[in-house]
Amino acid sequence: MCCTSVLDKDGVSAAAIAGEMVSFLATKNKSLSQKLSAIYEEYGYHISKNSYFICHDQKVIHSLFERLRNFSGKPDSYPTECGRFCISAVRDLTTGYDSNQPDNKAVLPTSRSSQMITFTFSNGCVATMRTSGTEPKIKYYTELCAAPGNSDVTHLKKELDDLVEAIIENFFEPTKNKLQPKPE
Repeated sequence: MCCTSVLDKDGVSAAAIAGEMVSFLATKNKSLSQKLSAIYEEYGYHISKNSYFICHDQKVIHSLFERLRNFSGKPDSYPTECGRFCISAVRDLTTGYDSNQPDNKAVLPTSRSSQMITFTFSNGCVATMRTSGTEPKIKYYTELCAAPGNSDVTHLKKELDDLVEAIIENFFEPTKNKLQPKPE
């Protein structure tokens, strides 16, 4: 969003602002790519990897998310790790649970009609698993926000790839749950 009101849904205003930025940078003999690299160096690299699984069985979807909510057999006993990755916080916007809040109550809006759990990892990665409201999909969104100066992009991408693999194996369990991967 480029202003206080959103006048379009397809990114037209963002494209116009990006065009202005490219034009301005050209007056400084800089490219958009050079500016982005400078931003990464100052603020750290932000890398994301997102995809989904197809599942037509609502019972499987419910079971998958309930397993994550009752990981040790007790309510609100979410996983504390995923493979080699330690989980530092959990926010569940289906139930209203947020381990980052003093009272464990989410401050963001909650909805029992859809599934959505966000895991924050000690390495700076954040992963959100959620259902689609319009399609038979279980989506995941992952991002790694590296500290400034941590500019080994190959290592950072591998770290995020390894986390996604662990989430797929340990949380989604696609073989057990008969999930279909996103078509190539």
